[in-house]
Amino acid sequence: MQGMVAYARIVGVVLLGIPVVGAAGWDWGFAPVSYHAGAGLFFLLVGFSRLGTATVRQMVGGLGVLLALVNGAAVLVTWLLPIKYLHGPIEITGLVVGVASILAARYLPDRRGLKRDRRAS
Repeated sequence: MQGMVAYARIVGVVLLGIPVVGAAGWDWGFAPVSYHAGAGLFFLLVGFSRLGTATVRQMVGGLGVLLALVNGAAVLVTWLLPIKYLHGPIEITGLVVGVASILAARYLPDRRGLKRDRRAS
């Protein structure tokens, strides 16, 4: 299994597991459950689609940038202004998944390319 595809599948499964635990154990409302489930479904769709590794890398990296910017801005605005916007799990999970997706898109190797290089040597 390739690095990027495996990353997308793992993140999708984890993000689908979080709302189950959150709804059952911590009495989360509709917003955190639907946010995590939607992001998890997107990652699973990308991970199990038969797209090329470069396309998966671009999609995961693009969503990572979007998640990091939007959730980083929400946290920053909430800290700077006297408003009570934070939902807690949405922003924190969004930042973590966003930064991890950016790093994964940038640094995870293409497993297929590594196997080809080993055969050629």
